[in-house]
Amino acid sequence: MTALSRARRRLYWPFVAPATLIYVAFFVGPAIASIWISLHKWRGAGDEMDFTGAANYKRLLEDDAFKDSFANSLKILVICGVFIFALAFLMTIVLREMKSRKTVRALLFFPYIVSPVAIGVGLGLLLDPSGVVNGVLEPVGLNRSWLAPDHIFATILIGIIWVTTGFYVTLLMAGQERIPAYFYEDATLAGANRWRQFWHVTLPMSWDIVTVAAVLWVINSLKIFEFIYAFTGTGDSPPSEARTIPIYQFLMTTGGRNPAYALGYGCAMGVVMIALVTVLVVGLRRVMRREAVHF
Repeated sequence: MTALSRARRRLYWPFVAPATLIYVAFFVGPAIASIWISLHKWRGAGDEMDFTGAANYKRLLEDDAFKDSFANSLKILVICGVFIFALAFLMTIVLREMKSRKTVRALLFFPYIVSPVAIGVGLGLLLDPSGVVNGVLEPVGLNRSWLAPDHIFATILIGIIWVTTGFYVTLLMAGQERIPAYFYEDATLAGANRWRQFWHVTLPMSWDIVTVAAVLWVINSLKIFEFIYAFTGTGDSPPSEARTIPIYQFLMTTGGRNPAYALGYGCAMGVVMIALVTVLVVGLRRVMRREAVHF
């Protein structure tokens, strides 16, 4: 071993240890604590924890409200994911040769950087039965009860797609812009249209960015909370048609007008979410695994 290698080994832990300690204290530690609490019945600080084993997980299987929330979370993951990536791919094709693409990309990205609470409250006011949208659509007979139980979840899906698409457009365009221009020039000379250029040049050569974007969407979609909670109003609690796992977990612990304070039950939901995200991310990375394209 050379002197340089020994010096590097001596410096390894002084640099890595602080970050490792922070990660264990604020991520690994709370995760382990959540698993332990999920095996108990507990109302929070000051109350004694009663060990109940897997009772909280059995309750999840029998709780129709949790099943509906779980289904809504999966609908957001799948339905919004399909539309977001379809729109992002389409915008990538359209914007590649547009002169003002940076301006358009900034406008698309803007809703993502605004507070989800502000976006949710603003859309809720616009789509209120007496709001601006219905005021504009009423003369032509297209006004709707956007916030009614039959329509509210579809409205939420549209709102999530609108807010989120710009972020993934920005990611995909960042991957596209690093591809050398001569690949597109060769494809143009070969007679490939924009769609074929995207399919045979852009997508294969930015596949690593697409994979990262897909993983980020899986994680972000399952923890959407602020937008839905603000959009549906916080007077009491979001209606059952609009609840996702994070919202139901919030209501069953310390949230809403009448909190349930079932912290053990809430932790069981958190453990299920962690397991779900882990399975989906690992499966997605295996499905999307490709050999790296060097250029």
